[in-house]
Amino acid sequence: MRNCLRAKVAVAVLVLVVGVASFSVFVGPVAAYRGGSYRWGGRYYYSWGWYYPYYSYYPYYPYYSYYSYYSSQPAQYQLTVNADPSSASGQATGGGSYSYGSTASFSAQNVIQASQDTRYVFVRWSGDYSGSTSSGSVTMDSSKTVTAIYQTQYLLTVTAQPANAPYPQGGGWYNAGDTATLTAPSLNVGGSDGSRLLFSGWSVDGNNQAGSPLSLQMNAPHTVTAQYKQQYYLTVSSDRGVTSGSGWYDAGTTVPINVSTPPGPSFGVNFVFNGWQGGVTSSSQSTQIVMDGQKTVTATWRTDSTVLYVTIAAFIVAILLVAGFFFKSQRRSDTSSSPGSNQATRQA
Repeated sequence: MRNCLRAKVAVAVLVLVVGVASFSVFVGPVAAYRGGSYRWGGRYYYSWGWYYPYYSYYPYYPYYSYYSYYSSQPAQYQLTVNADPSSASGQATGGGSYSYGSTASFSAQNVIQASQDTRYVFVRWSGDYSGSTSSGSVTMDSSKTVTAIYQTQYLLTVTAQPANAPYPQGGGWYNAGDTATLTAPSLNVGGSDGSRLLFSGWSVDGNNQAGSPLSLQMNAPHTVTAQYKQQYYLTVSSDRGVTSGSGWYDAGTTVPINVSTPPGPSFGVNFVFNGWQGGVTSSSQSTQIVMDGQKTVTATWRTDSTVLYVTIAAFIVAILLVAGFFFKSQRRSDTSSSPGSNQATRQA
């Protein structure tokens, strides 16, 4: 019975060995790995068998081997090209899928005009490539990302009012956050011909600001206008009396003028105001003039001898009256002292 059991075990072992030796198993797909110039991958097949080495003391021992295949398809890597700020991303090109070991080129636009008064200026690359030129390249041995860094700039527009006023320096493009400084080129322009421009302040985006120089933070586009006032000179003259009103005035201003009455040159003669001539016509010593240009006005005078003539006439009349009175008295005296008149007197 023991021999029968041993025989059964031997048969079972033999069947097992024969089955394993003749059986090939498909182990299953394995994940491909990327290396070298190609991608290894596919399915691995394992088999078992018996090997009889001539140097072995054992007649047989089991072995296994595997077989594999590889693909000739090159590996692909992704190049991502971005921009900062993201609104400029459409101007950075070169992104896509590239074969392992190939050279990927990319570029960015130097200046991107976002609007009439806002733009982006290329500064440098960051990420898997660094450089300050607007184009570059990388070797694609892995997936890579490069980012074009842009500087935001804003436009400072500078004008002057009125149109013939001098323009201040300092307009142009500024980096966001920079400080722009504007100085009025002159506080007083002209004057030799009786007309001048006088600096009065700034208009910053429609809001008035005084003082020069002007400091302005460029956190947005700005429009700055140097404001000047048009002024004209008024000359008030007279060869007699004291005048008032001469000086510089803003265009359109209504200016009061006056001249005082001077004393007469001698007894009985007076100076009488005869009216204004020049920039205004008036018979009043105190009047007004509108400064719509350079003006000169002159007070005119005439002499009045009425008092002198009356005085002379009165003096003559007085003399005549005195002379007549004296003549009449003398005549009476002569009449009373004549001989005829004395005799007549005695006879009576």
